[in-house]
Amino acid sequence: MVVGGKYVNPFPEYRPQTVYEFIFCRIYELFQERPRGGVPTDLDEIRRSLPARRPDFELLLQTSRDYQNLRHNKDEINNANQTNETDEGLPPVADRLTLTWMGQSCAFAQMAGLNVLTDPCFGKHLVSPYLGPKRISPPPCQLAELPKVDLVLVSHDHPDHLELETVAEIGNSAMWIVPTGVGKHLESAGVEREQYRELTWWQTMPLPGTDARDGWEIACTPAMHWSGRKMLDANTTLWCSFVVLRHGKPMFFHAGDTGYSYPLFAGIRRVFGAGCKVAMVPCGAYTPRWHLRSQHTNPQEAVQIMKDLAARKLVGVHWGTFVLSEEHFLEPRDLLHSLAAREKRSQDIVAPEFGRTLVFNLADKSDAADDATEPTEPDTALDQVRPIRNGNALLFD
Repeated sequence: MVVGGKYVNPFPEYRPQTVYEFIFCRIYELFQERPRGGVPTDLDEIRRSLPARRPDFELLLQTSRDYQNLRHNKDEINNANQTNETDEGLPPVADRLTLTWMGQSCAFAQMAGLNVLTDPCFGKHLVSPYLGPKRISPPPCQLAELPKVDLVLVSHDHPDHLELETVAEIGNSAMWIVPTGVGKHLESAGVEREQYRELTWWQTMPLPGTDARDGWEIACTPAMHWSGRKMLDANTTLWCSFVVLRHGKPMFFHAGDTGYSYPLFAGIRRVFGAGCKVAMVPCGAYTPRWHLRSQHTNPQEAVQIMKDLAARKLVGVHWGTFVLSEEHFLEPRDLLHSLAAREKRSQDIVAPEFGRTLVFNLADKSDAADDATEPTEPDTALDQVRPIRNGNALLFD
């Protein structure tokens, strides 16, 4: 919805933030006890609190489309679903989704053989190297170390979700899917018009780089947030979430940045169905609540989003990277895992380690479960999480 030339949120839970509120909160932060968010001053202590791993580069390479095509061309395998890693229980590439968290809402995900980067952010700071905020946990690797990115999903234009230095590094070597208006930022960093698609809420298109017979699509879906890179350009571009579908069924949900609204997420489920395999949802930067409730979800709301979508797995992100709010920097992770235990869904809900590759199976377990309006109770005989590949990856059975 556009009012006065700017995008607005239609959700009853949303409260617009005024300029005066923004200025007040920035001044208030100057007088808060330091360090903000309880972040230790000792870097080694931060590393112990926020462990990071090098991604499983070999597994990521083996899952990528280019590697699979190379193996086919050399007649090293007989069909696309056969791999030499079956002894570890890895699903075939056609049914495999990997997700490696880089920090904030930036993740390297693989599905349909595509290498997908979400909300690119690898830098050491936001806004300015002098003013910060500075990153408290470095990315587990650099972009150049990952397999070539085929597709980039950008939820909105805030600097911690759209880093222009990374845009320039990827450039025209990937296809970009962004909400309406964000393309101008891509063009300023050298991306040509034919290399990006702007979508509006509820708009759907075939997933770039996939065969139409495989039934892959991507939908631009609503989020409750705002946009802008400077004070004067607030809400001149759209913000969104994304649903990736296969044969009409939701496989992957990237929430981007959002506050909680029941009509929002229940509406996404009504349009695209229940049973999303993996939902990546923000769970940090949420206090003080009076200020941030309509912009950022806390861990309780992230779990509620999982329930609203009737999603199978939840990956909690947007925490432990920058200090943007008042809660303790480890609270989002610890609270999310506490809630998972209380819900008896510790096998389904995770706040991941930086760089550790998570592996999910996209194959249908049962059509009945996909049609359910609420997530099914986990079957401990089937739903398990176990380390594989010398602990560098976690397999969600």
